[in-house]
Amino acid sequence: MTRTPNLTRGFWPLRDLPVVGWLLAVVAVALLHPFVPAPRWLMIHLLLLGAVSHAIIVWSRYFADALLHIPPHAGDRRIQSIRLLGLNTGVLGVLIGVLGGWWPVAALGATAVAAAVLAHGVALVRQLRRALPSRFGATVRYYVAAAGLLPVGAALGTALARGLGDPVHEQVILAHVSLNVLGWIGLTIVGTLVTLWPTMLRTRIAACSERAARRALPILVLAIGTTSGGALAGRQLLAALGLIGYLAGLAVVARPFVTTARSKPPASYPTWSVAAGLGWLLGCLSVLAVGVGTASSWAVVGDRLDQIAPLLTVGFAAQVLLGALSYLVPVALGGGPASVRAATAAMERSGPLRVVMVNAALLVGAPPVPSVVRVACSALVLAGLSAFIPLLFTAMRASRREQRSPSPPAGDRPTDS
Repeated sequence: MTRTPNLTRGFWPLRDLPVVGWLLAVVAVALLHPFVPAPRWLMIHLLLLGAVSHAIIVWSRYFADALLHIPPHAGDRRIQSIRLLGLNTGVLGVLIGVLGGWWPVAALGATAVAAAVLAHGVALVRQLRRALPSRFGATVRYYVAAAGLLPVGAALGTALARGLGDPVHEQVILAHVSLNVLGWIGLTIVGTLVTLWPTMLRTRIAACSERAARRALPILVLAIGTTSGGALAGRQLLAALGLIGYLAGLAVVARPFVTTARSKPPASYPTWSVAAGLGWLLGCLSVLAVGVGTASSWAVVGDRLDQIAPLLTVGFAAQVLLGALSYLVPVALGGGPASVRAATAAMERSGPLRVVMVNAALLVGAPPVPSVVRVACSALVLAGLSAFIPLLFTAMRASRREQRSPSPPAGDRPTDS
């Protein structure tokens, strides 16, 4: 059977450009928010449903191929392109339908998103069935579980777009967040970082990583089901118990993460950004669990979730996404070690400043503060995160420049002494 080499390397427009487009749209809405309908909802969904979901489908397939030792074949790019096109078209449908008040358009968009993710999940299951036993096959199971949860969350989102009365509206929102943010996004990130985290730190994978990943997955899935089921049933304490269970699942898988970081502490923008993102996940879930469990009504739960959602979106999802992409993009561009080093150096420019700007501003702006302080903090967060976009294009130019540079003659190359 003939295979096409380097199917995952180099520039692939449908793989590489949509994330940039969604991120640019987030920046545009942030700058023009007084003139945009529902700007907060729009920014959250541009980032999570657009940029993050696209990245998940791309990179979870990339890691599944690597971990299961199944090289991509010539037809894989065409099939994946169809899925990505369906996903992004569906996201546009959701955004246009909700903002325009056209529920059928939103429903069709959500159906397209769910179909693309389900097709992605089915492809991963087929890979698992035909692959030889793999040490970190559990990571692919995280991806499959995540893909199974997104369509349910999308259906709940469609119901929200249709319109629901109180307190059902608040209950469905919590279930929707649980399935999509903790399930689709959270499970994918946790499963990926089992192997990606030590790779980013350039150290060995902790010996307990495989066992911890296997043990944590059922705990996390059960916790998501408990949170969403408790919310839909109107049981606040049950929903809070689910959030605590999710934290317990994270604690199980956290041991190898911490062990790895202690042996080789984070020392680059990608690792600092990912570590900060995980910190925000733990903090936001802890606050939300207490908030849901102690709220006097579902209206109060909705208010507390409304306060946490931007921090979970920006602090957790955005920082992990940009940190991971800052490491992965140079590798995906390929071109040899020199090209990867040049692209990596470009992606990591002003890394400490960017991480400090974002996280300090989030911490200062999280509690109730005067509006001028909140605006200043928002500007710092936007500047720190949006710097990724020009640096990405700088990295691409640096990579191409290195690839076009003639190799030095053999006699001029440095030799080991």
